[in-house]
Amino acid sequence: MTPKSFKDYYHSQAEKIVMQYDLARKYFDSKAIHEMRVEIKRFRAFFNLVEWINPDFQAQKNFKKIRVIFKAAGKIRDIHVQQEVTRTQIAESNLEVSEYYNHLKQQVIRKQPAFSGVAKTFKINEFNKNWIKIDSALNILPENYIQFKTEERFYSLIDDLISYKEKAPFTANDYHKIRILSKETRYALEILQTCFPELDHFEDLNLKIRDLHRALGKWHDDEIGLLFLYDFMENYADQSFFQKKSYDRFIKNLEQEKKQCLATFEKQWKEFLEMLNHKGSFSFIESKFSLN
Repeated sequence: MTPKSFKDYYHSQAEKIVMQYDLARKYFDSKAIHEMRVEIKRFRAFFNLVEWINPDFQAQKNFKKIRVIFKAAGKIRDIHVQQEVTRTQIAESNLEVSEYYNHLKQQVIRKQPAFSGVAKTFKINEFNKNWIKIDSALNILPENYIQFKTEERFYSLIDDLISYKEKAPFTANDYHKIRILSKETRYALEILQTCFPELDHFEDLNLKIRDLHRALGKWHDDEIGLLFLYDFMENYADQSFFQKKSYDRFIKNLEQEKKQCLATFEKQWKEFLEMLNHKGSFSFIESKFSLN
């Protein structure tokens, strides 16, 4: 039987997405676009969980229409992030890169009509349709089995995280995979905590997983920042403003930040493994995961 907590979680998330969607669609509000995408990622994790519990539910297929909104908003969000990165660099390093910042503002304006076009085609009743499918997939199963599979999903994601980190050879692209997977893992844990609150021994692990994806998130922002900056400099190569040392410093700063973020991630990763292996605190996975 579908747990009431699952129904409450689903509809709560749907309401959050709709609220931010309305603000993003009407005003292109940067915070709303960001929050909408974050809540959609949580929603996707829930769909993936339902498929894990009952493979007859097709998460990717049923999530497809929501994913369209997510991707369309992502093109604007990427530029918003680079505006934040640039503002920080200007403030902290006293850079003069106003030409690039103005370029980013123009890019946001150019991306807005495409997002509006996609947003107009999205139907809010998609959420109700999907809940009917989810309820049908779960209602035929015992509630204790649903809880068991929810925990199993989380453990499996932990296993995947460690497998990616320990694979050889390890490449920079694997950091991207870990960044995405760490978010999925944390959102799966949040579902577990929310829907089965009696499992109250996860909070420290939640925070540690957050630290992992934050470090890699900042690394990713700087990596994308370099791509944006190089693209701008290539398209405006004949402009005299590139003679200013600010652009060279901007690039060096981003490169240095990337290294620092990876160093932070590696430190957090060691602490993450130590937490998994800590005697008593997380005994539910001590038998499965080991530092050895």
